[in-house]
Amino acid sequence: MPAAVGGGDFGSGLAGLAKKFCLTGASSMAAEAVTFPVDITKTRLQLQGQAGFTGTKMGFGAMLMNIGKTEGLAGLYAGVTPAVARHIPYTGFRAIGYEYIRGFFCGKNATDAPLIAKMAAGMTAGGIGQAIAVPCDLVKVRMQSDGRLVAAGKMEAPRYSSMMDAFTKIQATEGMAGFYAGCWPAIQRAALVNLGELTTYDTAKKNVVVYTGDNLLGHLCSAICSGFVASLCSTPADVAKSRIMSQTPGPDGKMPYNGTLDCWRKVVATEGPLALYKGFMPGWLRLGPWQLVFWCSYEQLRILTGIGSFK
Repeated sequence: MPAAVGGGDFGSGLAGLAKKFCLTGASSMAAEAVTFPVDITKTRLQLQGQAGFTGTKMGFGAMLMNIGKTEGLAGLYAGVTPAVARHIPYTGFRAIGYEYIRGFFCGKNATDAPLIAKMAAGMTAGGIGQAIAVPCDLVKVRMQSDGRLVAAGKMEAPRYSSMMDAFTKIQATEGMAGFYAGCWPAIQRAALVNLGELTTYDTAKKNVVVYTGDNLLGHLCSAICSGFVASLCSTPADVAKSRIMSQTPGPDGKMPYNGTLDCWRKVVATEGPLALYKGFMPGWLRLGPWQLVFWCSYEQLRILTGIGSFK
């Protein structure tokens, strides 16, 4: 086990781990709450064009305004509770896990780890973190998509009135397996997000702080780079995740998609290759501010609590 990871002794005991977990939870929940309207707009854009879709296709601005007009402010925050709850285990594990996994393979030289080690650490931490958080992610996506169906007159009312209501109904009708519908594209997306996010932030910060110093400006610049690369890496998997998690049986009783590759194949065949990047701009518009809020608040909280900045 490494002697030092991420600005502090990782082997110092459960108290240190618990402190970092609380800091990642607070920072990620703040970032999620601030950027959630962009997230729900991105999800709705990704659902356009799937089997059974009717109506006028919209861009980001039109979609955002339409949700606000037809569903009100509550519509822009449909699914926010499971989204925020998801980040407690997800970001807690991936941020702390990244430091530990990187340090495990690189020891005392973790801060100078080669790019391939950072990539492996980011993908591993992100994939495992998402595997833990899949049930909350599934509930979030379903609650986000139900408002669209209600507004289109295809559903009288949302399936779930709250996060706990969703968990109860899914357990009763689909069993435990229902919580993991679309788990593989979700895990794949998370691995790609963190390949881009954690690896890029780590690498960018190491280079940026040479010029800015290890301060708020350096954290801002690193977070901007992180958000763009994360969006670029993850959007195709995010499209598949959104569609698979929100899908309902067709007239023949069969689900439209059998998995990530099947979803990608059908999307490309019916909507063209660029459809795999539906929601890229709002995804970047969300991940950019999300990264800014998360990393800047997380870094400052680490410094204030004596852990030291992320390294």
